[in-house]
Amino acid sequence: MVEWRGRPGSLRVQILLFKSVMTRKRVLLIIETSREYGRGLMGGISRYALEHGGWQIHFDDRGLLEEPSDWLRRWQGDGIISRTATPTLARILSHKKCPMVELHGFGLYEDKVTSFSEVQICNRSIAAMAAGHFLERGFRQIGFYSCGNTWWARDRVGHFTTILRDNGVECHVYSDRFEKTTTQHTVWQNRYEKPLRKWLQSLPKPVGVWAITDHQAVRVLEACRDLGFRVPEDVAILGTSNDTLICNLISPPLSSVDVNSPMIGYEAARRLEMKMSGQTPPEPYLNIPPLQIVTRQSTDMIAIPDPDIAEALHLIRQRALAGVTVAEVAGTVGISRRTLERRFEKHLGRSPHDEIVRVKIDHAKTLLRTTSLSISAIAHKTGFTNREYFIYAFHRETGTAPKQFRTDSGATEVS
Repeated sequence: MVEWRGRPGSLRVQILLFKSVMTRKRVLLIIETSREYGRGLMGGISRYALEHGGWQIHFDDRGLLEEPSDWLRRWQGDGIISRTATPTLARILSHKKCPMVELHGFGLYEDKVTSFSEVQICNRSIAAMAAGHFLERGFRQIGFYSCGNTWWARDRVGHFTTILRDNGVECHVYSDRFEKTTTQHTVWQNRYEKPLRKWLQSLPKPVGVWAITDHQAVRVLEACRDLGFRVPEDVAILGTSNDTLICNLISPPLSSVDVNSPMIGYEAARRLEMKMSGQTPPEPYLNIPPLQIVTRQSTDMIAIPDPDIAEALHLIRQRALAGVTVAEVAGTVGISRRTLERRFEKHLGRSPHDEIVRVKIDHAKTLLRTTSLSISAIAHKTGFTNREYFIYAFHRETGTAPKQFRTDSGATEVS
């Protein structure tokens, strides 16, 4: 705490104010503001700076693949948070003497590892979430699309194919022979448009496709439109990052994984503060789980050849939280309970009761991540009879208690 003495305009007060400003740490943010993910990172970093103070932030308003400005070579300060996606930027930053937190990582440059993201999306978790999204909708044909050979794309597709294989589903991976990523329209047309169309034509239908970003999901959707494929009836498309401007603008609106970029930004800021204070972060890399999948029309279907089971699934998704029973589902569909259970097991490998519980738990996860509601309130809102049974069911389905799940997600509970 500063002890103020003398009149407000006195020399001593002016010196103390000057010292206060001079002790603030100068932090540079080299993060794209052209996309939702980068803006989310900036929001999380800003929240940390406001909560803890002591930072003077500078930032470069740029696109992800833009080459660095000339002034960056001369910039001096106390710390940097960067999304490094070009070799030129990687070379410049390698000469900086201040602590830095990397949030992208060029990965490979001239066959040498340069940098990887220190705080990143948990690729195993996001792959599991994307795979589960399609499997829950009954898809047995699922594809992965990425037209950039990045380290994080390779990591995600590895987890994605493994999870699908463990569930008896083969993953159709777009074969990308080009090692460098670009957003130039002419290069996109010449190198990627025709191979993408050929790949989509080769896929058995109906098929679900997970695209590595929302921008690339739009390319898949446009290729489907040109080929005459219906979305989502023939090809269901899931994007990544939940860029709401893009997802809601296109037709049909795009389902996407909300990767919780504000939390990644917040943890990156915390990590940089530790480095600037001379501390070593406890782990070399920090993985942040994605928040949720925001379902829109591009995946709003059930890929089940049995119309009765498709109707039952739709009914469960609509009424699970209101307490619908297996008997009510069977009666509405117009088949016996035993027939419903037998056909559920045939097409989905689980019972109607398991599906009702799964929908409830999935909604509970969203409430635990995004609200500060009490465990009792969440149990009530998700249709469980009491708090104790909700805790039991949640642990049985997820392997963890609701409070621990909330803690791991970075949320807090009201008293």
